[in-house]
Amino acid sequence: MSKRAELAQTALMRFLTERAKPVILTVYRQRQVIEVEGDPAVYGFRNGDFSAVLELVRNLLVGGDASRPSVWPLVDIGNRRHTGILWVPDTPNDFIIITDAELCGEELSERQQAANELALVNIEKSKTIRELKLVRDELQAKTTALTETHRFQRRLVDTLSHDLRTPLTSISGYAALLEPHLAENPVTMRALNAIQRNATYLKTLAENLLHLAAADNNNAPLQSHPFALDQLADDIESIMRPMADSKRLRLSVDWQSTAQKMPVFDDLRLRQILLNLVSNAVRYTREGRVDVELMYDGEQLIARVTDTGIGIAPEFHDSIFEPLNRGAQQGCEGAGLGLSIVRQLVEKMGGKITFQSAVGIGTRFQVLVPEQTPSENVPPVTDRAEPPLRIRSERVVIVDDDPDVAEMLVWSLHEVGFVPRLMHDPDAVYQHVAEQPPGLMIIDVDLGMRSGLAVTQELRLRGYTGSIIVFSGANNTNTRQAAKAAGADAFLAKPLDMPKFLSWMKRLLPSSD
Repeated sequence: MSKRAELAQTALMRFLTERAKPVILTVYRQRQVIEVEGDPAVYGFRNGDFSAVLELVRNLLVGGDASRPSVWPLVDIGNRRHTGILWVPDTPNDFIIITDAELCGEELSERQQAANELALVNIEKSKTIRELKLVRDELQAKTTALTETHRFQRRLVDTLSHDLRTPLTSISGYAALLEPHLAENPVTMRALNAIQRNATYLKTLAENLLHLAAADNNNAPLQSHPFALDQLADDIESIMRPMADSKRLRLSVDWQSTAQKMPVFDDLRLRQILLNLVSNAVRYTREGRVDVELMYDGEQLIARVTDTGIGIAPEFHDSIFEPLNRGAQQGCEGAGLGLSIVRQLVEKMGGKITFQSAVGIGTRFQVLVPEQTPSENVPPVTDRAEPPLRIRSERVVIVDDDPDVAEMLVWSLHEVGFVPRLMHDPDAVYQHVAEQPPGLMIIDVDLGMRSGLAVTQELRLRGYTGSIIVFSGANNTNTRQAAKAAGADAFLAKPLDMPKFLSWMKRLLPSSD
């Protein structure tokens, strides 16, 4: 080692010794201090009594290997003093080095600071956990509230389905029944036409409101199956005819199919699309005509609705499909729901809707929908409104808790030649059917405290073999399938198309011979 290196090493050792302030105790068999180097007063040893240090070292060596050096960087030697202790075994004597009181103090402070920081972290963690628990409880409460809201919404939609469609059945039905009796009176016919026109509008509006109110509407799967295109065309024409006639508009609904198979679509959604478009066309057309074209080529369905109405000004072209858009022109104002729902339904079916319009000339909407894949467990229906039935006698039992609809059915069936009887109590119905089996039973699904489907099933279980027609405001595939499973021969949706219903009943009336 060079002279300069030796000097540097000597200086470093001096610095470290001064910094560490070591006290070296030469110990005989861990029991007696026989020599002391350094200043023990630095660590509070003023009387030469090192018994506390010896006892501390013996305790620290318990369970350890006393024959090997040990270091305890921070120990409490009493009197609120902390030092580092080094145990160096040797022969014949051992050494205890007490050192670095100031450094140990700094390390103690650092450890205390670390302990404080850890305590703060734990406090923050506990606080965070408490906050997370509060958030969790709030989320659970909100989830419960949303679940209850969803249940209430579903109950509300079910109630509205019945409470909107049932009175509309009465309004439309009685208007249809009154028409032949008022044909000779122009004043009352105009009033009746106004009732029919507004009833048609309310039907469309009610369907749109129920569509928007259904919480799971956007997630509801399509119910696609083969259906008769001519039947859809007939339905649209029969529903919209009174509204068009009351405004002296020419309405034509034509269909064409170039395929050798029936189209596969969700016909209930197609029906709602077309009713909205045709209803808008009739309402916004003051004179002229409304033409509906349905074309099916085996791969897609094209529907066009053309009118000679007031047209849509260019400034409204970008907003007509927006919900609650009421940008109507020239005093013709609607609810602003129809076109928004049409676009939703068309897009759900994977289709596209476009339009052309000129103010004062008219508007043409075109809907293009690709053919759908048949839904599972949905049977094909060739004619939903008029399935083939065989009625053996003219006696009819009507089971309905709504007096207006029930009386309307009694009146209408009596006029076409049936012998109707109205009943409300299902238990009385079972007894009457057992004693005098009718040829036909017409049962409402919603009977207040009872289910019309349960009554239908009970009648079949009791051996009734006549025809049963079930009708309901819940016009969906699930209800139709449930009615069929209960034993119904046919399902009719409210509001009833009374002219079509009566025409069907006339054809089903048993011959007198």
